[in-house]
Amino acid sequence: MVTMLYLVVLSFLSGQADWTWSVHPEAGFKILTPIPLIYDVKAVPTDVDVIQFHQYHAGSLSTGPDSMAFVIDHFIVPAQDATMDEEYLNAFFENTLDEMLVAIDGTLVYMDILHQPGREVCIWKGSYNEGKGVIRGNILLYGDRYYGLQVFGFASKKQDELMTRFLNSFKRTEEKAN
Repeated sequence: MVTMLYLVVLSFLSGQADWTWSVHPEAGFKILTPIPLIYDVKAVPTDVDVIQFHQYHAGSLSTGPDSMAFVIDHFIVPAQDATMDEEYLNAFFENTLDEMLVAIDGTLVYMDILHQPGREVCIWKGSYNEGKGVIRGNILLYGDRYYGLQVFGFASKKQDELMTRFLNSFKRTEEKAN
């Protein structure tokens, strides 16, 4: 009993939250998070159609576990964009990152594109707030399914291990994604 109390107090004092699976069958994924993700949906008009844009988010840079924010964006890629050649794919990833970084007045630190069986992956890192903030992300394309994972933190807190844990835990589920 004393050992159990010690472990509970130790985990409380360490300030690290327990990471659990956040499962979202409606979007076809699960991911490890220290706090539950909140779901939000938006309609985004494009030149051709309106895209149903799904966002899952949690955390805050001012509060929450380790002062981090977690975001997953999901949508179905419009039919005209679903078959991407190498050049189009590179431009798609670069334009997507440019839009994100402009929105936070950030700078790209690195970007790497990986062609994997059944999916295309863009792994990237950026900085913002004059280098004080760090954002890491993965953009995953599974055919016509887009998943944009981002995790925000602070350079001074050296949160790379926790950021990697979030990003690498993403799994597609067996259920159909909408």
